[in-house]
Amino acid sequence: MGWTDSEEADASKHMVVGRARIFDRPIALAGFMGVGKSTLGGLLAESLDREFLDTDREVQAISGQTPNDFFASGDEVGFRRIEAQVIRDLMHRGPVVISLGGGALLDSASRRLIQRQTALVHLHVPWNDLRVHLAEIAEGRPLLEGKSEPEIHRMYLARLQTYQGAMLRITVSRVSIPEAMRTVLTALDLVRGRTALTPALPVSNRVDVTTWDQAWLRHGGVVAGRAARSQRA
Repeated sequence: MGWTDSEEADASKHMVVGRARIFDRPIALAGFMGVGKSTLGGLLAESLDREFLDTDREVQAISGQTPNDFFASGDEVGFRRIEAQVIRDLMHRGPVVISLGGGALLDSASRRLIQRQTALVHLHVPWNDLRVHLAEIAEGRPLLEGKSEPEIHRMYLARLQTYQGAMLRITVSRVSIPEAMRTVLTALDLVRGRTALTPALPVSNRVDVTTWDQAWLRHGGVVAGRAARSQRA
């Protein structure tokens, strides 16, 4: 049996509230190294009139060392420890835009915290597109230096798993910042229900917002309530 008119109205109300709530919390950008999180994050923050914060820069401000300094010295553990601290601190900064380091979600505690308290957006560049730029991406990144393409691919796949809990997954072009920015803003407008403000995405860049809506329905108890009613029926 389908939903009643009252249940449909209740579900719609939860989705509207959920869509609005995305702008009451930080927007966190996740993705593999070199996909453009910092560049897009800065542009997004400017467009939304928010403060922009980069976890790598915050780690450097605390420790006096860049991420590359940590990785070059073999101290990834020390870097991840400070990175986790930075993430905890950033959760109290209000509705900012945060660029996360490519491996920030490897820490399960940080991953759960980000999924609960931010609007997590996965900026996805497919491997076949990214691999073309591996030499450029690896330059100046000790974590990638000396690694073969298969080794980097395994790292890419491992990190890809940590991005699965994102509210939005947006496939972006690494070589076209304006196009990527337009895609991100359009996706956020889709979530916010303001599709008239921006042109429709081309088919190749469509964003599946249904998954995001269902996540908010679950948080609001609507899906669970529907299941319980079905069982009683």
